[in-house]
Amino acid sequence: MIIRGNNLDDKLVIEIGRFSILWNCFERFQCNNACNPTKIKLVSQNIKIDKNKEVQLAQVLNERRSWFGQVISEYVETGLYPGNARQNQEEDRLLMEKFMEQKEEDVRCGCLLVIYRIRNNLMHGLKCIEQLNDQLKLFEAVNGVLETLC
Repeated sequence: MIIRGNNLDDKLVIEIGRFSILWNCFERFQCNNACNPTKIKLVSQNIKIDKNKEVQLAQVLNERRSWFGQVISEYVETGLYPGNARQNQEEDRLLMEKFMEQKEEDVRCGCLLVIYRIRNNLMHGLKCIEQLNDQLKLFEAVNGVLETLC
């Protein structure tokens, strides 16, 4: 599909559309129309995420991280916070790292914080439309998690 001169995979466009709708539902029904890291910490205590979907998202993130030869902390710092993105608290970054490591039983909060960062990057971050086709698996995995919540 050609959008503003950019050749984007049709599947990607559909997944980004699904992501927008699923995030909207999550923010509306779980965060009372105002999502932020503090709300995510509260919400994560009372929701269930399909463990297989959670693991799949962590695997996709780790695959992307390996493309750049980064350790998890570097990927969280530069991949999830690209350019001059506003940095969250250290605690939030550590929760995201624990999610990617998948070493702890309960990593729901880190999972949701990662999705929140992906949302922020899509809407407010770098505007590299030509790199979106490389993110199909990422959006499919994120949508898998969000579908279990909505």
